[in-house]
Amino acid sequence: MNVFGIAIALAGVILFLAALLATVRANRDAPIPYWTRPVSEPRGSVAMRALGAALTIFGAALIAQSAGWWALIVVLAGPAVAIVAIVAHNARIRSLSR
Repeated sequence: MNVFGIAIALAGVILFLAALLATVRANRDAPIPYWTRPVSEPRGSVAMRALGAALTIFGAALIAQSAGWWALIVVLAGPAVAIVAIVAHNARIRSLSR
């Protein structure tokens, strides 16, 4: 069950980050807001993010019995990387506009 849970969680994180990468590529010249939709949103990116988040949580739930608190780190890893990527993207946009 652990290997299956890790595989599902990893697939979820990859799917979540792939959707973010598509959004960043679609908004090369525009900042990505944190709480609203970006200017350009690729087709299917919202569905990919939702499926990725669901798979990550499901995979973490499968490994929670044996992994303990590490399962929470698995769940928080994807959004943490996403926030860092959005901050870096927005900083790049700000520096280009100066």
